[in-house]
This record gives sequence, structure tokens and C-alpha cells, in this order.
Amino acid sequence: AVGQQVDAFLTVGFHPESVLVRELYVRLGDEPVFFHLPCTCAGRIVARFRSDDDSQLIDVFVIGGAIEIIIDVFQGIAANGPEYRFERLGDMLMASNYAGIAFGNTGVGAVHALSYPLGGSYHVPHGESNYQFFTEVFKLYNAKNPSGDIARLNDLLCVQLGVNENPYPVLDELLGKLIPKNKLRVYGMKPEEIQGFTSSVLQTQQRLLANNYVSLSEEEIREIYKVLY
Repeated sequence: AVGQQVDAFLTVGFHPESVLVRELYVRLGDEPVFFHLPCTCAGRIVARFRSDDDSQLIDVFVIGGAIEIIIDVFQGIAANGPEYRFERLGDMLMASNYAGIAFGNTGVGAVHALSYPLGGSYHVPHGESNYQFFTEVFKLYNAKNPSGDIARLNDLLCVQLGVNENPYPVLDELLGKLIPKNKLRVYGMKPEEIQGFTSSVLQTQQRLLANNYVSLSEEEIREIYKVLY
């Protein structure tokens, strides 16, 4: 997935006929695809800020690598227009690679878990589905425990986004300049599915929810769906 899957399976070795060609990323330069894929990356790399299993190596890839690159590129696109993305394809490939390393060492959490019922029920592409939940999940994480590991992420985002505290509304604004976030009902989701999707996540995605920065209750998961609906 454009470099993201640098995990325990792929570090063993690539298929003999596999190639990594930067120019192929140009074919993914379509605006929705280009902007949604980094949100999937972001959902994976910020999952690093979830527990006490500290790793300096992963912090290098997450803090000093992928997040800084993605935000910088997105700010450049917001300032210079969508064609600017073609000047930064190599950087985005590197950020995607960093995200894969983080994912391979930490797993993913609520952003991915909540995205699966939407994507599976209404055939929403994975990156786009992740985008709908990304900032809302981290707003809740931050509200529940702002002084844990997420504080380092907040500090980095505040510096890059030019704010003093609570970077997530400004991050939402930046992402919205690149591609609008849809209400879940736009995809066909029905009001009664708010509870259905919540129950599905709790019943089928415990392996991902176990990776959450903080635990989320059924009520909190349902409220995320309700807010985004």
C-alpha cells in the first residue's frame, strides 16, 4: 500500500519480481487518493502514542519523520495549490515508508477499527474511510488523557500548525482545505446504523481497540459515529 506495509511480513524480503518505483506514485496523484492515503498513514503512525512500550527507534520514525513530512507537504499544497503535490512525491513516499515501520511495530487502533464498518458496508476506500474518523478519535484521546504520550504529538503538531494548544481543530481545518470531510450519511449510512456500527466494532475489532491510546467505552464510540453522522 504505497510503502505502508513495511511490517513483520515484508521485512523478511520482497518477492523476486517486486520493484519500488517512485514514478509509479505519480499514478496515485489523483487528488482524493493522494490526500486520503496520508490520512491512513497518519492513523497508523499516531497509533504509536498509545502505551508505555517506548521505543526510541519508532519515535525517530514517527516524530522526526512521517508526521513532520506529511504536515509540511499538506501545508505546501494548501498554500500553493494541488499541483504542488507532484513536487513532493518522493517525500510522501518516505513518509509512507516511515508509517509502515511504525505500523509494523505497534499496530493500529480506533481510527481503523471505526472505519471498517463504514468501508465494508458502503464500499468506501480505506484511506477515505480512515479520514472521516482520524481527528475525531484523537480529539477524544486528547480530552481523556492530554498529559500522556499524546502530549509529545500535540507539541509537534502545535509547532507545525502554529498554535499554542489543542492542535486538532486547526489540523481539521488544514485537512479540510485539501479535501472536504463528508458526513457519514453521505455514503448511505442510516441513523439506526450508529448503534449497529458501534456494536460491530466492539464485537469484531477488539484486536485493534487493544492498541488504543486510552480505552473507549461503547458510549464514546457511539458518540463518535453520532457526531460524524
